Amino acid sequence: MLFYHERVTEAERYDVIVLGCGPAGERAAIQAARAGRRVVVVERAHVVGGTGVNWGTIPSKTLRESALFVHALTRARLHGIRYELAPEITVADFTYRQRLVVQREIALINEALAKAQIEVRRGHGRFVDPHTVALVDEQGRRSGRLEGEVIVIATGSRPNRPADVPFDDETVFDSATILSLPRMPRSMVVLGAGVIGIEYASIFAALGLSVTLVDTRDRLLPFLDREIVGILERALTRLGIVIIHDDRYETIHTLPGQPPQVMCRTSKGVNLVADVLLYCVGRDGNSNDIGLETIGLEPNRYGLLVVNERFQTAHPHIYAVGDVIGYPALASTSMEQGRQAMRRAFDIPSVLADTEALPFAIYSIPEVSYVGETEEKLRERRLPFVVGRGRYEESPRGQIVGDTEGLLKLLCDSDSGRLLGVHVVGTGAAELVHIGQAYLRAAATAAQVAESLFNYPTLADLYRHAALRVLAELRRHQVEPASEP
Repeated sequence: MLFYHERVTEAERYDVIVLGCGPAGERAAIQAARAGRRVVVVERAHVVGGTGVNWGTIPSKTLRESALFVHALTRARLHGIRYELAPEITVADFTYRQRLVVQREIALINEALAKAQIEVRRGHGRFVDPHTVALVDEQGRRSGRLEGEVIVIATGSRPNRPADVPFDDETVFDSATILSLPRMPRSMVVLGAGVIGIEYASIFAALGLSVTLVDTRDRLLPFLDREIVGILERALTRLGIVIIHDDRYETIHTLPGQPPQVMCRTSKGVNLVADVLLYCVGRDGNSNDIGLETIGLEPNRYGLLVVNERFQTAHPHIYAVGDVIGYPALASTSMEQGRQAMRRAFDIPSVLADTEALPFAIYSIPEVSYVGETEEKLRERRLPFVVGRGRYEESPRGQIVGDTEGLLKLLCDSDSGRLLGVHVVGTGAAELVHIGQAYLRAAATAAQVAESLFNYPTLADLYRHAALRVLAELRRHQVEPASEP
């Protein structure tokens, strides 16, 4: 709880107040400013960009590229090519480029905010009433009051930190601190096999660590296509990751030594000892101590706010976007939520439909990405569909890049052939899925996809291969005799 000295000051008036300058808040602010509104952003961190730029998305994906490079040199060796790696690679070696990328992203965000004439106020924003936010500085002193016609809550989320997990940033970490490792470990236990846990498990395994991944569920990523997950799980196993399903920690404690280690005992009685432990089970919305109780808004037990389809809270002029409203909690979807909230607040026309399919990506090794429907959802809705597969091993480009396990999978309506969903696992999945997104927006059919011309050799040409298989399946269904009633 922040404590501040009461001091009545006249409120500065704005059209829009945005609390938080991560991906969601930044895009909401810019969208409103482009509509001619006077906008102020309140950011309590010393930099803009939020977790995505400073501690999460951008840093982890930059580290992933380093991991891919090391993995290619040490395990996917090319005949006749010699290389040399330092005998002891340090954390600084891997984070050097990360720091450069983050600095550049922060500079670009500041440039965009300045160009849009958006004010950035440093401090902690706290509601005084439904239209007024008090600014509180680091010493807990009130430093100003802002009054807004529209207020956007884009405060993001933070890793869940249970009281019985001894986080010390030496042997026990969460996803916000793991990239500040004091030294490069040789072994790691990752608790939690969600998106973040799987990404970090594969990254550190590719860097040569011995990794054990503990999944609290009986299967990985239940929201993903099961065939795609099967390929991903086999790939993780080939990286050397030991996956334990349907288990969770019971106790965690550090073991003295030089360097110290950590031991995790699971509920099934398994003792796991490693140099470091990464706890990745859940995230909580940053909704505490922003004065929600003063305006009658109550987050759920995970700190998440409830909004309607227009991203409005119980107060129609107060919007909430990004991680603070929960799933899918991706940088890309958070950005779009910020834009859409302001379009709806000020009746700005949008080319996107409310039901627009947005892509989802997991930057594991290998990448996984999808857009549109899954087989499971189609079966639940009893919608008939056919499947077409384009396998990386059948693509010259797949052979060239050394990825022969990847798969591009199309789901199409069995009556019209219209594309319903795209699922990809393998090299470039997060990029390839955007072609499918464009097809979905155009309501393209398998025949139209099959007639598309792609550069050769490319992985994108797998769309044509998969679509041709859909067409073959559709023809087969047409000639099959009807089944007996």
